[in-house]
Amino acid sequence: MNRSFKTGLPAIILSLLSLGSIAQTSTKTTDVPHGWQLLDKSKDGYYGISINQAYEFVKSKNLKSNPVIVAVIDSGVDTLHEDLKSILWKNPKEIPGNGKDDDGNGYIDDVYGWNFLGGKDGRNVKQDSYEGARVYHTLKAKYGNVTLDTATLKGDSLEEYKTWLKAKSKVEGEGGEAPGLDLSMLRKALNSAKKSDSILRKALGKDTFTGNDLDTFQANGVAEKAAKGGLLYLFRA
Repeated sequence: MNRSFKTGLPAIILSLLSLGSIAQTSTKTTDVPHGWQLLDKSKDGYYGISINQAYEFVKSKNLKSNPVIVAVIDSGVDTLHEDLKSILWKNPKEIPGNGKDDDGNGYIDDVYGWNFLGGKDGRNVKQDSYEGARVYHTLKAKYGNVTLDTATLKGDSLEEYKTWLKAKSKVEGEGGEAPGLDLSMLRKALNSAKKSDSILRKALGKDTFTGNDLDTFQANGVAEKAAKGGLLYLFRA
């Protein structure tokens, strides 16, 4: 009895190891190829956008290609990125880095475009553009006006609430006040508005003016254009 048990035990272990190796072999998947998102489901077996088929179709029609300028709304672009720097659109009428509005469109050094979301001073909209803002606003109705005991939350609900609290601290700040209410920024905006007002009163030849006056006013020079654009932005905000 003891003898058969001793010889049977290694056999059982070997059998289990064999089954484990078979299971591992059967569940092993092949590596996803680089650029799979460009491939075709029927030809390559991947749910891509079939870019090669589209390219061959255009070539077969002998169509002449035309450059297309695509405007990207984003919170920041690395203009030195190896995949972007050779294809980024550049404003041919703007001389980069000279601090001047060379093309006279009201924007200084707009070589690759302009950050309209951040305002005419080029500030990046950090709080409203990063992923945490989406999480914060999506779950605000659920968690914003309630007091929760985390001990009553479990699993996914607890993790979701913790994630929302982190997003809230980023968007509202630790003290609960939005970063947009920074007094130094308000003071800067006020001084800029006063300067623009002085420039425009002189250009318009009147001490008071309306939004309609600004809208129809034909500005000349960088200072007048910048002042007009800045105050029109405030009028329309």
